[in-house]
Amino acid sequence: MFDHIITLSLNPAIDATLWVDRIQTGADNVVRMERYESAGKAMNVSRALRIYGVESLALVLAGSNNRKRYEEPLRTEGIRYTLIPVEGYTRENISVVQEDHNVTRFIRGGFSVPYEAVTELTQLLSREVREGSLVVISGTLPAGISDSVLKGICLAIREKGGVLALDTSARFSLEDMAEISPWLIKPNREELEALAHRELPTTQDVVEFCRQLEGCGVRHCLVSMGDSGILYTGEEGVYQVMVPNVNVVSAVGSGDYCLAGFVLSQATGKDLVRSLKTAASFGTAACLTEGTSPPTCIATANILQQVLCEKLA
Repeated sequence: MFDHIITLSLNPAIDATLWVDRIQTGADNVVRMERYESAGKAMNVSRALRIYGVESLALVLAGSNNRKRYEEPLRTEGIRYTLIPVEGYTRENISVVQEDHNVTRFIRGGFSVPYEAVTELTQLLSREVREGSLVVISGTLPAGISDSVLKGICLAIREKGGVLALDTSARFSLEDMAEISPWLIKPNREELEALAHRELPTTQDVVEFCRQLEGCGVRHCLVSMGDSGILYTGEEGVYQVMVPNVNVVSAVGSGDYCLAGFVLSQATGKDLVRSLKTAASFGTAACLTEGTSPPTCIATANILQQVLCEKLA
């Protein structure tokens, strides 16, 4: 379906995971083990695709002051990437995991993107995007990239013939959505309500608003519904996707891998139901890994057999 996949990390992160027996406030805490991963929501999509043999090009804005630290894991994992350096530091988030798997996270700020870096990024996209390209834009927006700047980036991608998968913090209006016409969006319920500018208390309310988005050109809408799984709306109907209960090790990154599972399936020609089940199994299996590591193939395959997908309309 896509002959070229690009992931765009505007606000990537270095995820540091520290393991301790138990956090003791106001005291020294001994770290038993630690791990550092080059992450960010879009980068996580590239990481998962790579494991399953689907190549992507990761375009990354990254702080020049800790650039080497961000790049080293990407080289180790064999991820194809192009990095645009920005003055400052790539944010380094810290997750502290206790023996009972309770996770405490510290989300740090990152760099501010200057106009020159936006221009360089737009020129790079102009060279890389072509007809049949899928561009995955995922993650929070850094300082310097407003919703309107992101909209301009999206329109530039559309002009080159690319299609868009969006999972960002941007709050586009319905008019913006109609101009961008993304192939896919993957909000959680709170993000969907922010887009709607109102509460969506029932499943029917969610479906009706997603139908409005379809009228704006959104072909696939994957809504994370927490304990209620995934609600999907699209041209083939409305589906509820339910996953089995698992003992969660870390839910960080699970939504990113859910998106990766759907993109992977669509890119390899799978039908909609298979794509939805794969998305759900990726997201659930990611909860069984430490830190922001991708889901394992074995865990994903086991969970896939237990995912239920019901057509609602």
